[in-house]
Amino acid sequence: TGVDAPAGGKPAPKPAAPAVSGNADAILTQIGEQGNVVRNLKSQKATKDEIKAAVDKLLALKKQYKDLTGVDAPAGGKPAPKPAAPAVSGNADAILTQIGEQGTVVRNLKSQKATKDEIKAAVDKLLALKKQYKDLTGVDAPAGGKPAPKPAAPAVSGNADAILTQIGEQGNVVRNLK
Repeated sequence: TGVDAPAGGKPAPKPAAPAVSGNADAILTQIGEQGNVVRNLKSQKATKDEIKAAVDKLLALKKQYKDLTGVDAPAGGKPAPKPAAPAVSGNADAILTQIGEQGTVVRNLKSQKATKDEIKAAVDKLLALKKQYKDLTGVDAPAGGKPAPKPAAPAVSGNADAILTQIGEQGNVVRNLK
């Protein structure tokens, strides 16, 4: 290998990994900020040396995060957001109704060849309603301002038990014929 064996035949002990201080959230924040620095330098056509120094710092922060947590840092330096459970309330239903009505207003204005200003005002109101709905529920408003219809459960007739009994009896007949 080109390297002399250490005295005593035992390799020298490896230096201990540097102690990682700080918490993971703080490091993630720093990763996000340093990522922005790198992006800004690239967009400003900075020198290769400046960009390399910023990237090296970013990689060091990512390594520090991995050493601390055991997992790679998420993209963008932020953990993936957990989807919020949609809040179901009468207020959300009222907003959905308003979204549907405002969507109709926008469609009517467009079909009537209204002025751009009139259409823009109606669209802005529609977008504000959609934002209000999303802020309240955590999810985008469904198309048309109405929730997607839930599939109907199959209708079960009162004599389903009788049919199941007949199926069982017919199965016995078939087995006896074999």
